This record gives sequence, C-alpha cells and structure tokens, in this order.
Amino acid sequence: MVIRSSSSRDIEQLIVDLREEGSAREAAVARLRVIGGRADERLASFISSDAASSGRQAALRALEGREEARARQIARAACDDADPDVAIAAIAVLRGWVTRESGTEVLDVLSGVALDPRREGGVRLAALDALSELPADIVRPLLQRMPASLRPDGDLGETLDNPLAMSEWIADHHDAPLSELHEAVVRSRGQDLDGLPTQIRQAWTLARGTAHAALAERGSRVALYDLRESFDSARTPLPLDFLSAMSTLGDATCLEPLARAWSAAPDETWWRDRLRETAADIMKRDKLTGRHPVIKRLRSKYPDFV
Repeated sequence: MVIRSSSSRDIEQLIVDLREEGSAREAAVARLRVIGGRADERLASFISSDAASSGRQAALRALEGREEARARQIARAACDDADPDVAIAAIAVLRGWVTRESGTEVLDVLSGVALDPRREGGVRLAALDALSELPADIVRPLLQRMPASLRPDGDLGETLDNPLAMSEWIADHHDAPLSELHEAVVRSRGQDLDGLPTQIRQAWTLARGTAHAALAERGSRVALYDLRESFDSARTPLPLDFLSAMSTLGDATCLEPLARAWSAAPDETWWRDRLRETAADIMKRDKLTGRHPVIKRLRSKYPDFV
C-alpha cells in the first residue's frame, strides 16, 4: 500500500511523540493503532533503533491486538532486543497470537525465549506467562525446565499432599518462584476429590485459590487457564481469592466463563453480583466496549450479565 504524503507526515510526527513522556505519547499510541499497517515500517525502524526504551515500549504497545502478520513479525524481532523491558513489551504483543495462530511460530518463539539460559529471568518468565492460555500439559514441562533460581527449591514438596499446609506455605511465600506457585495450582487441581468429605474438598479449593491470589499479586498469568476453567465449571460460589485473581489478571477470554458461572447459580445473589463486578473490572481495565465481539456475544447469550 502506498502511503499518502499527508499520512506519512502524520506518522513521522507520531513517532516523534513516542519519544515524549505523558499524554502526547499515549495519544500517539492510540492514533498509531487506528492507522494500523500504514505505520508498520516506520514503527519497525523506531523499535529497532537506539531510542529510549520507554518510547520503543510504547511503539510496541501500538501493535497490540493487531491481526496482520507484519505486526507479529515486528514483535518477534523485538523479542531479541537487548533491553529486557523492550523484549517484554514485544512478548506482550505476541501473547495475543498464542491461541489463534494456525501454526506454531509464536509458540516456538516464546518457548525458545522461556528456555534460553542467556536471557534475563524476567524476560523468560514473561514468555512463560504469555503461554499461560495454552493447556497445562504444554506449560508445565516448560516450567520444569526453567533455571534453578526460578524452579521449586524443594520446600513446597513437603506440603503438596496437605491442603492446609499448602495454604499456609503459600501465605508465607508470596515471593516464591512462580514455578512453585504454579505447581501448587497444578497439584491442588489434580487431586482426586471424588468420595472425599466436603471439608477436604473445600480445603483443596481454598489452597488453589490462595495460589491464584499469590500469582495475581505477582502479575503472573501462568495459571490463567485454570482460573478460566474453574469459573467455566463452577456450579456453586468459589472462594474470594478466585474472584480477586480474576479481577486482577482476567482478559476478554475470561468473560464467558464468568458469565457461565453467573448463569449456573441463579439463586446465589451475592455470588452473581460479584461475578458481574469482576467482569466489569476486566472490561474497564482492558477498555472493552459494546463493539468488542466478545461483549456482543455475551449480551446475546447472557443479556443481563454485562
């Protein structure tokens, strides 16, 4: 596509604005999102330049939510940036492609970053978090191959068969490696609760909620898949930790599971109100309006939910 001269001048000014702090930068990001693919080559050049990290991060934010392959290619290249914050911003762009790509390009890139011992720990964990929307059987092996400083150190192992001990351990170790907190989710989720007394079943659910709350406090979405599935299958209220974690970490893919939980408990007024509030928190944070396809679908299937 040929860029009209006026559009070219507009794009150049927006690139200049990305170098500024505050409202000018945010306005430039919003405008570049609207312009879309016409700005891609200029954005790619700016992102790979020696400009300040904060400006290049903003440029990558302008690519978030895009469906064109070129936006993915730009973010993929930026994953290798020497600045960890720029690499993490690039990973945030690729996150949106994880579940909707037809091949495995993004999966391969993010897995490679997560397992690369030369990469900074925060970048590796960001890549792992970006894969959190994939099934547990993909995420868990990657966790197990993380570096020693991010892997379980063995302390958690003594509590994994006792839900009360697990909850206490998590409460005292919110700064534990993310892999340990994820392991707590996996182990509590994998318990065979059929035939066990109600109190024991509830204790395991509480332990899992405690782990989700700790992950949310750290901003980690590595177990977001379990949050979605927990609400999707909930027929009775879940512990408050599930709601707080979902409010903090949830995205558009989480709204329908919340709506299903809302629909499945018609007599639980308090629970239904909290579910609607959590959905509203997600919509506000991610700026999801009635024009978003997920919101349109929800209002058609669950007209009183959002």
